[in-house]
Amino acid sequence: MGRHKLHKPRAPRSEGGQPTEWFGTAFHSVRGMQHLDVRRSGNGILITSSPAEIDGAPASWQLRLRNDDGGQGLNEMGTAMKAGRGHVYSVSEEPGAKTVLAFLPNHPAEGVGTLARVRTSEGPDGDVVFERSAERPMGLWAEAGENLLRIVPQLGPDAPAGDGVDDCLPCPGCYRPVYESSSSRTLIGATPFPLAGLCRLCADGSTLRSLRQADGVPVDPEQLVALETVAAAMA
Repeated sequence: MGRHKLHKPRAPRSEGGQPTEWFGTAFHSVRGMQHLDVRRSGNGILITSSPAEIDGAPASWQLRLRNDDGGQGLNEMGTAMKAGRGHVYSVSEEPGAKTVLAFLPNHPAEGVGTLARVRTSEGPDGDVVFERSAERPMGLWAEAGENLLRIVPQLGPDAPAGDGVDDCLPCPGCYRPVYESSSSRTLIGATPFPLAGLCRLCADGSTLRSLRQADGVPVDPEQLVALETVAAAMA
């Protein structure tokens, strides 16, 4: 339940004029800040949803989309997300079960889309289990798809496979994952200990301003302390 009040897509981080990363945030009246991050990772794309639902519990979901076909599958996925069209990215089968990775627009609520890994069992009483899922406003998915399409042309066979999990730490102000390639800040002198790992939007006060504009979005007390500490240091 609850509703999304707004979202704030951000332009991609670039190297040599080419986009390598994009992220956006939706503000939910019950769930708080919901982040979506799209980035190049080796010869593939990494989509991080934080939080998402993993086995029914909130957690950060790193979804790696491999580039095994010259970018065709990634381009199809990005095009579907941008257009708000349902799309099955991959299907894996094993005896008696099937696992599908799919983008589901306007599900389960109008204006909200879901990226999900769904496991189905065969038989008349076959179960359908959403192993992992992330719900975001359709506008945010469209921005993610558009920027995924901008990143795909940079991928190539000479890039490392990137099969492992990319290391990241949550920003103390918004809990968005901050990767080694992400721009971050450390605030020194405002607290007894440096406030490290701030994403650039929390460091420049944008996150706190957006929260105040959204009004009524729940925020963890530790997050609020970090954001207000930054605001006080900037005053």
